[in-house]
Amino acid sequence: MDKPQLMIVEDNTDLSDMLNAYFRVQNYDVLVANWGEEALRLSKEHKIDLVVLDIRLPDIDGYEVCRQLRLHRRTADVPIIFLTEKRDRVDKLQ
Repeated sequence: MDKPQLMIVEDNTDLSDMLNAYFRVQNYDVLVANWGEEALRLSKEHKIDLVVLDIRLPDIDGYEVCRQLRLHRRTADVPIIFLTEKRDRVDKLQ
């Protein structure tokens, strides 16, 4: 049976390396993208089962990556876990 495929979208390499190591031990195949556009490209090339997505990325923000993923049938229902250091109520509601 194939392992579930997880995509980590995080520009902080220390954090993405830590998450990558953790999820590989949990028996996931892990893809890592450091940019939003890279994540969108990978989502077209691979079947993704779960996305761990940073909100603050160097090119497009995580909200836009999420919107783009939701537009495509292949990724419309993929669960997304947001990573953020934002603490304001408005940010949490968004």
